[in-house]
Amino acid sequence: MPEGRPTIASADGSMSFAIGGLWQIDMGGYFQNPSPTTQFPQLTTPGVNLRRGRLYFVAKYDDFRVNVTPDFGNNPDGNPTLFEANVNYTRIKPLTFTVGYTHPFVSLEDATFPGNLLFLERPSIVIIERDVAAGIQRASLGGYAATDDYFASAYLTGPTFGAQKNTLLNSEQLAFVGRLAARPYHDQDWNLHAEASGQHVFHSNVNASGEPGVSRSTLSFGDQPELRISFDQLVSTGALSASSASVYGGGVGANWRNFLAQGEFYQIGVNQSKLPGVPAPMLNFNGGYVEGSVVLTGEAHPYDIDRHAWSRPKPDHPFSLAEGGIGALEIAARYSTVDLNSNVTPSVSQSVTGGIYGGRQQIGAVALDWYPNDWIRFILQFQYVDVNKLNSAGKVQIGQKFETLALRAQAAW
Repeated sequence: MPEGRPTIASADGSMSFAIGGLWQIDMGGYFQNPSPTTQFPQLTTPGVNLRRGRLYFVAKYDDFRVNVTPDFGNNPDGNPTLFEANVNYTRIKPLTFTVGYTHPFVSLEDATFPGNLLFLERPSIVIIERDVAAGIQRASLGGYAATDDYFASAYLTGPTFGAQKNTLLNSEQLAFVGRLAARPYHDQDWNLHAEASGQHVFHSNVNASGEPGVSRSTLSFGDQPELRISFDQLVSTGALSASSASVYGGGVGANWRNFLAQGEFYQIGVNQSKLPGVPAPMLNFNGGYVEGSVVLTGEAHPYDIDRHAWSRPKPDHPFSLAEGGIGALEIAARYSTVDLNSNVTPSVSQSVTGGIYGGRQQIGAVALDWYPNDWIRFILQFQYVDVNKLNSAGKVQIGQKFETLALRAQAAW
C-alpha cells in the first residue's frame, strides 16, 4: 500500500499495477438579493454535486507507465467522463515523455493536485487561462523534466476529449504549451517558488456551421464563481471568432513552516476573425489572485517535486477518540479577480466597438480545513462575490453581489 494505494508488483519490481482515488462531494448554496436586471437571479440553493469521482489506474512495465482515469463526478455530476488516458516513457532521467489525453501544467495553482487545493476550486483566472490550450482531458504530445530545483515542460496540444463531433470539419485545435518553474531556495523550514508559463493557439477547432472566416473557428472564456453547485457562468465572453490566441504570466509562492502564501497573474490575448469592415480589435483579458494559509496545529505543506507545487499537510496526530488526536486544522484566505471586458465603452454597444462585455468578477474567500488523517478532509468555505457586468449594449447592469457557503467531504489516496 505505498502512499495508501493498493498495489500489485512483480518480485523484481519491473511490473506493477496500482489503483488510486479522489472523491469529493460538495454541498451548499448562494445567498442572493438580485435586482430585476440580474442575469442569473436564481443560482442553485441548496445544492449537492459529486465534484470529482476519480479512480486512477496506473500500470508500469520497465520504463513505460500507462495512466487511465475515469471520472464519475462532473459539472454537474451524472455525466461520467474520461479524465486522462496516456502513455509515458521515463528512461531518460529526469525527463518524462507523454502522449495521449493528459493534463499539461501551466501554472502553480493548475499544477496543484485538486485534493491539495486550499479552497474548493482554483481561482477563475487559472481555470480560464489553462483551458485555452491546456487543462484536463487535453490531447497532448510532449514531456517534462522535474528535479529538486526546477520543473520544465513543453507540449503540442490539440482538442479536449470529446471535442470531435460531426459538426467539426477535419481541422482540430493545435497549440503549444510551456511552463518553467524553479525552487531557488529551500531548507528544512523554507520553500521559495517562482514560475512563468505561456500558451499559443495556432488555430482552434473548426466548426462546420457558420460563415467561413468568421464563426467557424471559435474560442470562449468564462467560469462559475469558484464553486460548482450552480453551473451558470456569471462572467463569460461567449463564443469569439478567433484566428489565434495566446496566454502568458507567472507567479510566486513561499512557505515557512506552517505558513503558506502564493499568487499569480495571467494575460490572455485573442486575435479576432471578422468580415471586412467589421471592427475586430485584439481582445485582452486578465486576472490574478493571492492566497495564504496557516496550519493551526503546526504541520507544514510539503513541496511536491513532481509537480513543483504544494501538497496537503499530513496530520502529526491523526484523529482518534482513543488516543486524543485531533488531526490537522488550517485556516485560509484568498482574493481573486478576473476581467473579461475588452475594448468596450460603457453605454456603447460591443457590436460598434468590436469589443466584449464579459464582466469583471472579484471574490474574497475564507476556508476552514480539517484533515482527520492522511486520506480524509473536510472544507468549510465562505465567499463574498462581486460581479460587475453590463449587457452587450453596455447600458444595463446584469451582474450582482452575493455570498456563498459550502462544505466539501473528500477522500484521496
